[in-house]
Amino acid sequence: MRSICKVFIRLLFVVQCVAFQRNGITYRHQLSTVRLSEQLHHSVDLHASKDYNFDANLMLPTKKNSGLLKNVFTGFLAFLIMASSSLPASAISGGGLDFAGLDLSGKDYSSANYKGKDFSQVIARQTTFKGSNLQGCRFYKALLVETDFSDADIRGASLEDTSMDDAILKNTNAGGAYFSASLLDAKTLEGADMTDAQLPPKLLARICEKPDFAKGTNPVTGVDTRDSLMCPE
Repeated sequence: MRSICKVFIRLLFVVQCVAFQRNGITYRHQLSTVRLSEQLHHSVDLHASKDYNFDANLMLPTKKNSGLLKNVFTGFLAFLIMASSSLPASAISGGGLDFAGLDLSGKDYSSANYKGKDFSQVIARQTTFKGSNLQGCRFYKALLVETDFSDADIRGASLEDTSMDDAILKNTNAGGAYFSASLLDAKTLEGADMTDAQLPPKLLARICEKPDFAKGTNPVTGVDTRDSLMCPE
């Protein structure tokens, strides 16, 4: 989008130059002569040449040229609106806030790349991220009720202060991800690789006490879920 704007600015410059050439606007400016007087007061005598001829309308385009510039601007603005509406959801902000604060409930974001995107404070009730790349994503204070993260890559993601009631983390790769106490409200951690995941100490102990909650082996990394949590035998 930035490159398109640059092209538009250059286009306006070219159109304006052509418009001025059509009008045949000329600009003549002879340097004023400065003559220092040797009088007692050392006054300065400035003489402007009589040939000095400056067209005050130099920077004022005619009505015809104004219409031309207006048409170019209007057409380009329409193009920008059409281009923006056709962008995929994953590229809406271009590095801005991304999905932060949006209601994504019931939507399907499966098998897509959202690496590094911001999902802070989203409402993602029954939203599906199955098999998606969510590495380094930020889900701070997000509502992740019944959200499906099955087979997703959430390594390094931040899921702190979230609501994860009945969230599904089956077979997720959650290495180095950040969780808060709400993880215990999830539906299952079966097959999840939790290597180096950051959990409150008391939460870790409670998870390890639920063998049916955290069990199995991750199909991608081959790591046992309880081993990745360092649960005692």
